[in-house]
Amino acid sequence: MIALSGPSGFHGAPVTKFILCHAFMTYLLFSFPLQHFQYLFHYNQDVLATNQFKRMFFSKLVFLDLPDLLFTAMLIYNFRMFERRFGSRKFVSHLLATLLLGSLLELMAFAVLNRLEIRLGDMPTGLFSLVFPLYVPLYCTVPRVALVTLLGVPVTGKTINYILGLQMATSRIENLVVVACALVSGILWRVNFLKIQKFLQVPKLVGNQFDYCLGRFLESPVSKSLALPMGATLELQQRERIDRLEHQMMISALQASRRVEIGRPQPLDLAAGSNLFDSLNMNRHIHRSQSGASHNIGDNNVSEEQVRRFVEMGFSDERARQALRSANNNPTLATNFLLQNM
Repeated sequence: MIALSGPSGFHGAPVTKFILCHAFMTYLLFSFPLQHFQYLFHYNQDVLATNQFKRMFFSKLVFLDLPDLLFTAMLIYNFRMFERRFGSRKFVSHLLATLLLGSLLELMAFAVLNRLEIRLGDMPTGLFSLVFPLYVPLYCTVPRVALVTLLGVPVTGKTINYILGLQMATSRIENLVVVACALVSGILWRVNFLKIQKFLQVPKLVGNQFDYCLGRFLESPVSKSLALPMGATLELQQRERIDRLEHQMMISALQASRRVEIGRPQPLDLAAGSNLFDSLNMNRHIHRSQSGASHNIGDNNVSEEQVRRFVEMGFSDERARQALRSANNNPTLATNFLLQNM
């Protein structure tokens, strides 16, 4: 299974690196030497009546359950692609805004449950309110790339993330309440409810100060694996090609989603046939496209920005222009041409 997570490592994702280090260090800290302080992170639906606001706040920053820590750590690592796409300052603004919204929604849910006289146990601890709002941009902006089919059901690169989230949300009814509030907060942020994206954001001065103080410790170099040649086996080559395709499709989806809209991207089925990487068929298709469009499409119709992106991915300038002309300047189709004709 290949997760839609972009290049490996933490390059361009210092905030994600900090969050993961914080999660593991605080778990170890409060599981062994400071175990007798765990009560400070337990709260329930009586938070309004018993003034447990501090416990509620701190509980959302520390894991006390190992399975939740491990599952969330995998999600955080996969979701680092959003920090690369948003930028670190906007990414932190998203985390803080959705954390605040999710907490307010949770208090409203407690009021309703108390009104209905429905009792729950202690609420879960951990970064649920930070991680689960990111499922909204995952669903809305990341294309569904079908890798294989299992019993007739397409399995995409996002499937593992959905499975992890479902496991965490359904383990307890208390988890489900927190997760539901977090998802709603992600939707509210995406639709810019009450201009929340403008008012709840990290000031640029604060972001610069944190970058000055901690940036040197959190910044990671570019992964050397990006400069390595294609894998030695056919399976490794196929996976690396799909990784490149997903990365380019995420860039295209980001450019196409400037207008705020909650909609599901149309799936691109890469598992429909046996000739996925059949270069012969692709060569024929490119040749027919070139012969029919060579008189109508010139270099003036080719997007220089897309050419630059393909060159950064490792393709030559000439091949990038040829693929864009053959695809009528469609970046997704041109990416298919390039990757399947390597």
